[in-house]
Amino acid sequence: MSTTLTHSGLPAGVKPFELLDILAKLRTDLGLRDEDLSYLRSLFMLARAEDFLPGRICAVWERVAGLADRMNFHIRRVTRIETRLEQRGLILRTGAANGRRFGRRSDDGRIVSAGGINLAPLINRASELLARIRQTSVAAQGLKEDRNQLNDLIRQIRSLGTPEALSAAREAFPRLRPSEVRDAGRMNALIDALEVILAEFSPASGQTAETAPSDISVRPDTDPKKKIETCRPQAKVRITLAQVLALADEDLREAIAIYAEAAGETYLPSLPTVFLAARERAQMLGISCLEWDVARDQLGELRTVLCLLITDRNSGREGRFAVRNPAAAFIGLARKTTRGDAVIAALIAELRNFTVGVPSHDR
Repeated sequence: MSTTLTHSGLPAGVKPFELLDILAKLRTDLGLRDEDLSYLRSLFMLARAEDFLPGRICAVWERVAGLADRMNFHIRRVTRIETRLEQRGLILRTGAANGRRFGRRSDDGRIVSAGGINLAPLINRASELLARIRQTSVAAQGLKEDRNQLNDLIRQIRSLGTPEALSAAREAFPRLRPSEVRDAGRMNALIDALEVILAEFSPASGQTAETAPSDISVRPDTDPKKKIETCRPQAKVRITLAQVLALADEDLREAIAIYAEAAGETYLPSLPTVFLAARERAQMLGISCLEWDVARDQLGELRTVLCLLITDRNSGREGRFAVRNPAAAFIGLARKTTRGDAVIAALIAELRNFTVGVPSHDR
């Protein structure tokens, strides 16, 4: 192997030991351990600052035994570290065939040949690693802002003092702990779901409706059914037919495909076609035609399909969201949906996470 492997130098403004700080921040992504970083720090201490200049060779030819003594490690441990770092594409071992390490510098201090640990792979990746750090920083800031928004939504839902609202929130986010969410996609889905729940159960600003006329000369009516009721906006569940197809179980998708082919719909099935396929799938799950028609009359076609979709997918799951009796689960979900979209929106958000493999703490 060549002993004159040069490198392109560090990015402007980056000093050698700052490269180690970058590695420390990316250690999880790169699969590094504390001992790997300690090993690299020992190499950097043996190298010279000018070795990191563009076009130079940056290598260390200290024997494995010597490195082990410096770090107070066993020789086999150092060998394992070097193997791991080479597999990660951060160093290159260039020793002689017999494993002997050597190096020579010219009168001006440049390394002219070396057989040992060459740091060119790491130095050449410095720009890539620096860019990854910046991207990670931006993503972390975005996740922090989203987490603050999620915390605020949970606080607002709690402040409503409505058990139904809190119950609906827990359908999508059982533990209600934003600090546990690490995935941006799951965070956005939860924000969408909780925004729907908050809108569903929040009173409209400044709007009230009286169920009985008021008159100061008339004795107050204390019947709870006739008290002032707060108007609340009816939030709309946000989902398209394309998303329905993406979330549907394999059996439901197959039924939709059959009905779509019969209807000559080659691109995207229409809602009536999806509804007919869902009706057939409902009968296969033990949901009677009468129960299905009642749900359709109360909810409309799209919401009825969504109730069936959620029931169908969850009938094949384990854990908190598992459905053992699809017919009963469908009827219960349809009944909840007649009171608004909060519960169904929360379950759709959870189902989106489930289909992409995002943990939902549903056990």
